[in-house]
Amino acid sequence: MPQEIEVDPSNFIEKGAFGSVYRGKCRGKDVAIKILHKPITDQETLIAFKQEVSIMSTIFHPNICLFMGACTQPGRFFIVQEYMPGGDVEKLLRNPHVSMTLYRRMQMAYDAALGVNWLHCSNPAFIHRDLKSSNLLVDDNGKVKVCDFGLAQVKPNAANLIDEDHARGTPLWMAPEVMQFKEFNEKADVYSFGIVLWELLTRKEPFSHHKVYSKFRKAVCEKYERPEIPEDTVPSLARLIKQCWAPDPKVRPSFKEIITHLEHILVDVAVSDEIGRTLWKEYFLGQERVEWGEFVKALVATLGLKINDPQFKDTLEIHLKCLNAVLVTHPKSHTGLSKGDIVTVQNWGRILMWFGPIKDPQTTPQNDTFMQYLSRVIQEPWFHGDTDPQRALELLTAKPNGTFMVRFSSVDGWYTISQNIGRQIQHQRVSHVPGGPYIIDNDSYTDLHDLVERRGLKQPCEGSKYALLFGDNQTPYYNPYNL
Repeated sequence: MPQEIEVDPSNFIEKGAFGSVYRGKCRGKDVAIKILHKPITDQETLIAFKQEVSIMSTIFHPNICLFMGACTQPGRFFIVQEYMPGGDVEKLLRNPHVSMTLYRRMQMAYDAALGVNWLHCSNPAFIHRDLKSSNLLVDDNGKVKVCDFGLAQVKPNAANLIDEDHARGTPLWMAPEVMQFKEFNEKADVYSFGIVLWELLTRKEPFSHHKVYSKFRKAVCEKYERPEIPEDTVPSLARLIKQCWAPDPKVRPSFKEIITHLEHILVDVAVSDEIGRTLWKEYFLGQERVEWGEFVKALVATLGLKINDPQFKDTLEIHLKCLNAVLVTHPKSHTGLSKGDIVTVQNWGRILMWFGPIKDPQTTPQNDTFMQYLSRVIQEPWFHGDTDPQRALELLTAKPNGTFMVRFSSVDGWYTISQNIGRQIQHQRVSHVPGGPYIIDNDSYTDLHDLVERRGLKQPCEGSKYALLFGDNQTPYYNPYNL
């Protein structure tokens, strides 16, 4: 190894078909070093290795693993690339101790699609040929990047490729036309991505029941067998998976189209409310987060609110203040300063699970929007929103017997009643879906106020952060309309 590269054999990452990967340092920076298992003695393997280096050295994109250097001297063949501390997607999906929401997994799919699209749109285009979950790596910020270009090929413009000696790739992710030694193009990567999408959806290994390659090949190529898509899958996601692994390559979408589909799918996964989805897609498609001011303008337009009507002006200001209190986040920049009030698509979807649904603006009076109920709840002294169990314990301890609070449960749309009963703090979940009843102990209630009243809860716990929204020392918030 050159002196500027440090490799400790104990820092082993993984073993591949052609080499082992180690964590090391190059010029003081953490890197991943791929060292070939054995010296290259034949011209064909040498050409293939140099081709991988050549391809990697010409591709630069945020969602493609960064190539940093290589050595092609006889007896010293290795590749240096950026170190990805998050590991590969396959291991994350198979690890039952790693919690990942479907939204997070679709973000991974979106990242990967951006990377492959860059390959396909290059001039000349590159076909990855071994796209699978283990060839998707995660950096320390959670971003997914495409790696391993050992089988990648340059595709001449308007030309197809064909394997003459043996089909290259990993069978479980390999397109039928490749397995059948037919001509193929970029759409072979699209088929592989369809299998990856299914993995991200189910967190399972594809075709796990197949053990014999010849039978597997016949099932996929002749009987068009594909992994089973769960019945409760978001329809837009199920459609995209089926389109990607279609038997006819011409039917499969391009990665440019896949990216657009995934932008819609991310909203569908995050927001179940139909009107809430429509709002985000119409104004913010392709964005995970937006500024509060821009969001309010979109909300006002979607709900058809009359912001200049004196009859509703004061009420609308209160509603927006309450919505702001439960919806926005305040992320910090790299300097530690707040970036202001931010609305994420995930938070928007979650709030509608608790306070939705949004009623049809065409038939709903301005004084009967979902914000009406939200504001009514937030102004109650017993409502503590996203207070966690530990904070609830601190607030309720030493309080009089019967003191209670209502807060968000860890299940979106559900609530938890925490109460001091005989010097013990008890927590009871209230199940609820948007538009449905509130259920606790098999008893059903029309809303939280009905629940509190009929269960005889009379002593609210002080200390709700939302109390600061009102009164003489109320917390200011940004109102883009200066209502």
